Amino acid sequence: MAAPSLIATRRFSHPLRLRLQVLFAKAFESLADTYRTQAVEFVRRLRGRMSVEEALDRYFREVGVPHAMEQTVRARALIALAPTAGDYPASEPPVAGGWTYLRPDQLFESLRRRAQLQEETSLDCRMAASVSDEAVAATHVSMALETVALLQEEMGPDDAIMHYVRYFNLPSVEAQIIFRRALAAWAERHPVREQVGASVCAPAPTLEFGQRVPLSLHVAG
Repeated sequence: MAAPSLIATRRFSHPLRLRLQVLFAKAFESLADTYRTQAVEFVRRLRGRMSVEEALDRYFREVGVPHAMEQTVRARALIALAPTAGDYPASEPPVAGGWTYLRPDQLFESLRRRAQLQEETSLDCRMAASVSDEAVAATHVSMALETVALLQEEMGPDDAIMHYVRYFNLPSVEAQIIFRRALAAWAERHPVREQVGASVCAPAPTLEFGQRVPLSLHVAG
């Protein structure tokens, strides 16, 4: 997601354009807060395995945080983690030759445990990143629905959602997910209602006295 552009709002009247800019600013803040919350949970999930700085760097690699939000998210996450920063290990470079004096069986066992720990860490990172993606998608859907509500007098819900998606320049795959979820949520809020007295079947034609009804016969061969 790139930084929002104001070009997309020029087609609207000035009062509506201003309200739309305020809404998108609110969406930007909501997304930044969601990323911050998920970054903190990501770091806490990896407690005991890496330092706060290392875990945050891993979070930004695993999750596509927009460049315009990176510094804000990092600063807010560090502030939230400050009270418990002492619970995390310090980042230390590996000691050269640390395994030099191990016996072959001890070296093999150390390598096996290290590989297992790396695999477990990678799995935890993937799971935490998936949780973060879902939370970010939910925030996008919520703000897209607010955009639809604001623009419902100007355009249909599908066009309003696309307006939101284009404004935040979402990647194609993410844009499709947000579009479908938002449109489905809007459809659930506004179900199709049948008109009172409406019949599912077409009404029978009214025939005048003496008029014949045309018949069509199909013979099965």
